[in-house]
Amino acid sequence: MPELMLHFSVIFALAAPRLGLKRALLVSFIALLPDLDVLLQVHRSMSHSIILLSLAYIPILLTVYRFKPDRSTLALLGLLALLSHPLMDCFQTYTPILYPLLDRSLWFRVDGGVHISPGGLTPTVTAGVEATPTIFKPFKAMDAPVFTSGGFILSLLLVAVPLILNVKACGYRRMFTSSPSGNYHAAGFNGAELASSGRGAAVDKGMVTVVLPTLNEENGVGKVIDELKGLGYHKILVVDGYSTDGTVEAAKSRGVDVVFQRGRGKAGAIRTAIDMVETPYMLVMDADGTYDPKYIGRMLNHISEYDEVIGFRVDRHNIPLLHRLGNHMISLFFSLLMGYRLSDPCSGMYMLRTERAKSLELTSSGFDVEAEIASQITSSGKIAEVPVGYRRRIGKRKLSTWRDGLRILLTAFKMCWLYNPVFLFSAFTALLAVPGAYILLWQLYIRWIYGSEAWSIGWTWLGLTLLVVGLQGLSIATISLLLKRMERRIINMQKRHTHEH
Repeated sequence: MPELMLHFSVIFALAAPRLGLKRALLVSFIALLPDLDVLLQVHRSMSHSIILLSLAYIPILLTVYRFKPDRSTLALLGLLALLSHPLMDCFQTYTPILYPLLDRSLWFRVDGGVHISPGGLTPTVTAGVEATPTIFKPFKAMDAPVFTSGGFILSLLLVAVPLILNVKACGYRRMFTSSPSGNYHAAGFNGAELASSGRGAAVDKGMVTVVLPTLNEENGVGKVIDELKGLGYHKILVVDGYSTDGTVEAAKSRGVDVVFQRGRGKAGAIRTAIDMVETPYMLVMDADGTYDPKYIGRMLNHISEYDEVIGFRVDRHNIPLLHRLGNHMISLFFSLLMGYRLSDPCSGMYMLRTERAKSLELTSSGFDVEAEIASQITSSGKIAEVPVGYRRRIGKRKLSTWRDGLRILLTAFKMCWLYNPVFLFSAFTALLAVPGAYILLWQLYIRWIYGSEAWSIGWTWLGLTLLVVGLQGLSIATISLLLKRMERRIINMQKRHTHEH
């Protein structure tokens, strides 16, 4: 087989200009899957048959087409990348490319060059197909190279060029869409345009109380308050967690209300604010300068139709890389567990309908309060997301990457336990299908290759049992999500009917 780096880099170079880096990485890793046959230690594995690979991939295509039709093109490109692996192998070694239709391994030999002699230049081209019986046999050592000296340089070039072009393109996009502070001046955005960018009727600024939870934010709270007042937001409530610096003095000197929170952590500040806010709407916003108040206008345009509007952060380069990865994982887990797709449930800038906020039962104590609020509202309410800019923080960061990230994930599990337990248990049960399918395919593979004497009926029954139980769990999980969505639709219809009458 050709080295793995060539399998990866050729597909990456072809896919990156069209799909982007993330999807190109996914497609390129799919191209490496046939070489997982080395785990079974079988030479000339049937995993290099384009017939068997296509048949194995058909359920994936059908599933994507059924549940994610907008990803069908990506799934089809994944199939082409998968089939490229045995095709590339055919030009370097014998490959069972048409097994079981053709029980012979093929090797396409193509050579060309120019013979230079005193008589002149003589081009030479040779092409042919060689075949040998396909024999699946175990090997004791795997000596195929991951890369060679010549292939390594070629692979680096194939990967480096798309990366450099993508980085350069991102630089141009940032130049023409945002300033270093995260404000979209170069693209033609200003405060007035942001305040009128929604479709619904905008809520008046006087109907919103801006809540600023603070703890030792002396350097940032003053700037945030000045920006809010400059945009016409005068109902500002600072909920302080007993700061030891000049945070309280900086806030009071600007004429805003300052109260001290009850309870622990940021969640205690939110609970205190919910009890004290009297306006129909409340906006929670970090006081460290990371969120630009000009984007509040986007939320005002939608909050009249929703219980919560979350500002999802678009300037991701201002978020540390580890936090970005963690936020992506938390969003994925939240969406899977709650059956409600959110891009940024941990955003520190969100607007709530005060009446709905007062009905929340918050049990968290830290930065996981945002995930808990979103979890409770998704169970019986409506959430919208609007893009907001994200700037660099003023002052020292308080969020602990591992501790608070784990706490947020546990909060998502807890909320799913409380509001959708059937899905939680059935989802865990569905995981049994993975080892079940592996055991079953492993035993069937052994029987196919080595005969009926080599396989174990006990292992086969175990794999079949786990697979059946897992598939039942998957079915129940799917039904529970459908029922949950139906419940939300019924609740929203009742709300609209009550509002109309």
